Amino acid sequence: MTETYAQRMRVWFSTGETVKYVGHLDMHRAWERAIRRARLPLAYTQGFNPQPRLQFAAALPVGFTGQAEVADIFLNDELPVPEFLRRLSEALPPGIRPTAAEPVSRELPSLQSQVTGAHYTVEVDTGDSGDAFASRLAQFMARPDAWRERRKGKETSPYDLRPLVQALAYRGTTSYGHCFDVTMRAEPGATGRPDELLAELGYESAPRRITRLTLIFLEP
Repeated sequence: MTETYAQRMRVWFSTGETVKYVGHLDMHRAWERAIRRARLPLAYTQGFNPQPRLQFAAALPVGFTGQAEVADIFLNDELPVPEFLRRLSEALPPGIRPTAAEPVSRELPSLQSQVTGAHYTVEVDTGDSGDAFASRLAQFMARPDAWRERRKGKETSPYDLRPLVQALAYRGTTSYGHCFDVTMRAEPGATGRPDELLAELGYESAPRRITRLTLIFLEP
């Protein structure tokens, strides 16, 4: 059955400290409620169980903040971008802030299918000296592999973390601890995550702050 809508609006937004422990499903519901409060003409799928046409590029792991998250909102009527942003900003809860929006082509593939990776900044309190911490990062990048297990439900599956880490750069120290930037690949069934990198480095329980700076998409 053909899906119908008038406009596909892409929106960039940030998520702050107050919502970083909100799971993906609850975040999805928060957006649905905000769109209804804003009286935006949200489109729904057709069929016996219509679902709101709202797509997120990539779920943000619980405990992370995000500076440039991306979502597509499908609308039954066309709206000017300033009006769309104003109505959405007034309706979203504290901690979620839309920063930009633009109409995009109806022919584009789904956002999720275009994500190839992400850039992160990680701050972690390890108790190590700067030289020791930087050395540990360098040693990881020099390894040929880093096999780990990921649990999904009652099953575990092995994956190699090393090729999922594309770049690591130590930035020094902040008031929180050591700071580094990391670029991680996203592949079907094997998406790299900074918290798993910290666990592999031996800092699984260390206090940390992780921010997803940008998502990486396939080149058009």
